[in-house]
Amino acid sequence: MLRKLPPPDFRYVWLHPEPGSTGALAAAGTAGLAGASAAVWSAGGHALSLGLIAMGSALGLLALVRADHRPPIQRGAREVTMAVVPWGIVVDPDTEPRVLRWPAVQRVSVDVSHTMRGGTPAIVSSLVTVHTERDVLAGRAAGAVDLERLLANLEGYAQEASRPVAADLEGLTVLGDGVTEPIAAALLQAADGICATSRGDAQLALPGGGYRTAAAARAAAPETIAALRSALSWSHDCPADPRPLAAVVAGAFGAAELVPELLRLASSPHPVVAAFGKAAALRLGAPPNRAGSLDEVAAFLFEEDVEIGKRWIASAPTLCLRPRAQAC
Repeated sequence: MLRKLPPPDFRYVWLHPEPGSTGALAAAGTAGLAGASAAVWSAGGHALSLGLIAMGSALGLLALVRADHRPPIQRGAREVTMAVVPWGIVVDPDTEPRVLRWPAVQRVSVDVSHTMRGGTPAIVSSLVTVHTERDVLAGRAAGAVDLERLLANLEGYAQEASRPVAADLEGLTVLGDGVTEPIAAALLQAADGICATSRGDAQLALPGGGYRTAAAARAAAPETIAALRSALSWSHDCPADPRPLAAVVAGAFGAAELVPELLRLASSPHPVVAAFGKAAALRLGAPPNRAGSLDEVAAFLFEEDVEIGKRWIASAPTLCLRPRAQAC
């Protein structure tokens, strides 16, 4: 049974293997590369943010090198560089990335070492171990890692990320999952069909002129906002997830009232939900520092979906271009 869970409360947790004989300088260089990758994801390539994150990552690993007590890794585990993000885990993100979605992760554990600082216990370092069907991977971080919500809800995140995407706002018809094949083009076409049919008019409580009348008014009716807000909320009792489709329709209608709901989708464990929540929020004018960017989740999507999403964000505020008689 699917249940509503709080979304991941972390954005990027970077983990590194314990430095070997190459010493602290080489370890810091590796951390710098990982930091640069993080900056590209979180800042969209802004040089200042990139430099700060790279420096922080390097200094953090140097602190880890100097820690006197570090938890030992599990026998058979392989230490690697990893990035834990809301949509899964990216292994070796600064070389040849391997993506682990939540359904592929069986268990995550965190072991910490403590020290006393001024009579107060403090976490010196953390060891995160990731279990998959075939591998046991481990990575370290200086200090504490904020993964408590992931440890408590991993199974639920995996179930949510496994849901197929819906082709209708009721969540009754499966469109695809975004894992086995690209989905963005089909999602936009499904949204176009909703906007251009009488059934869509009824679902969205549109006035007699349908989408064109609503668009001309430059504001969606309260009933339309309510219908979309309902589709953007948790819908665990539906066969498929209607939230990506509802996000696209909200973006097409210019429903700025729904930006708070769309921003909450941006950290969904489901990559497609997160991607189109971000895309719709950005299209509606949400600050990029709150919505993030599609590049953040790109490793978990098809390249085609990322490119279509970016074009849609930048396109004119209209979706249904075909006459009603030609609509699918």
